[in-house]
Amino acid sequence: MAAVSVDVGRVVGGRYRLVAELGSGGFGRVWRAHDETLGVDVAVKEMRMPSGLSQAEQDERLARAVREARNAARLRNHENIVAIYDAVTDDGRPWIVMELVEGLSLAEHVAAHGPLSTDMAAKLAKALLSAVGAAHQEGLVHRDVKPANVMITDGGKVLLTDFGTAVHHTDTALTATGMFIGSLEYLAPERLRTDGLPASDLYSVGVTVYQAVEGTSPFRRDSPEGTLAALLLGEVPPPSRAGELTELITRLLDKDPDARPTVSEAMAMIDGADRTEILKKPSPEPITKPEQGLKQRLPAAVSAMLMALVVAIGFVGLWYSGYSIGDTGWQYFTLDPTDDTGGFVTTVVQLISVLGAGVVCAELTRFLPVAFRLTAFLIGGAATVYAFHGVAYMVWSTDRYGWEPTETGFMTVTGIVLAAAGLAWAARRTSRPRS
Repeated sequence: MAAVSVDVGRVVGGRYRLVAELGSGGFGRVWRAHDETLGVDVAVKEMRMPSGLSQAEQDERLARAVREARNAARLRNHENIVAIYDAVTDDGRPWIVMELVEGLSLAEHVAAHGPLSTDMAAKLAKALLSAVGAAHQEGLVHRDVKPANVMITDGGKVLLTDFGTAVHHTDTALTATGMFIGSLEYLAPERLRTDGLPASDLYSVGVTVYQAVEGTSPFRRDSPEGTLAALLLGEVPPPSRAGELTELITRLLDKDPDARPTVSEAMAMIDGADRTEILKKPSPEPITKPEQGLKQRLPAAVSAMLMALVVAIGFVGLWYSGYSIGDTGWQYFTLDPTDDTGGFVTTVVQLISVLGAGVVCAELTRFLPVAFRLTAFLIGGAATVYAFHGVAYMVWSTDRYGWEPTETGFMTVTGIVLAAAGLAWAARRTSRPRS
């Protein structure tokens, strides 16, 4: 059975009777108390005054209690901040009277029930952003936003508490040289060199929301040195359960305070995630392509037949390429058809025909995967090379009309490829949707 504190039943400030201890920390204890004047239950925070403190240290703790009460009182009407009702001094110790919250801290809630759902985490983030935003408007920086200082009531309401470390821009320094205020794994990196910026609170909100959805702080390590190294040098492990809050958390945890979103920007990011389904435009009715008639299909069909003809002739040329005419079997691709001497222009035109045939074949197969289109390009080009031989061989072997084999091969294959290219272009225009 737990021991009962000797202070239970004590009346503080002439009206607040201590009922039970709710928790304790480095600076004091929190009690459930009964306000005997108003007949309601409240929470009373007792500031510790350990023996052995110097007068200066006692004065510092008294000043801290007064500052917490004053700072929190500026925000007592905010729905996401624990309200402060009173501040009294009893037996030389400061006591702060505040709203009694029935529930658990976020740290206790996560430990007992596991990480929050993304919906609840979004609600948590909005509440914390609203609270720190209101504090910043009053010139306050909380400096110790963390799961232990966030309360979740039994009704699901989120409240930020403990403004004991908050600093107002008009406050004088209360911290001894070489000390810093706050919990290390929730500190913004710049807090190690400054008392705190509004952006520092946003960083702490990011760490708190991260822990809420992931179950652990991203910077928790086995030692303070490890935590400090992770905070300053480590990369934040990408959250795996944050869903649509991932971008918000990532931006809040930017080590550069100037790169973090403002409160209003962060709130807009959450609202945008909340309304994703609402704002999503209804999908337009699928556009049904009108059935293409013969007139629309004809150019592509004829182009394909012409290229099939080139390929067939190419097989003839491929078969013939092992033979020769006058010991110059490749002359039909490399010689000027007007005479028996090599012609540069003729060869260039033939090369263009080869490339054009490859492009036409690739175009006719444009709806197939890239690998198939590349194969069609290579087949079309190679077939055209041998098609020049094929036509020339057929003319030479029949020689019914007395045509020159080289001239006939050049003109025929080039003409077929040009016709196929023109028809393929026409087919492309026909199939292109008009705006």
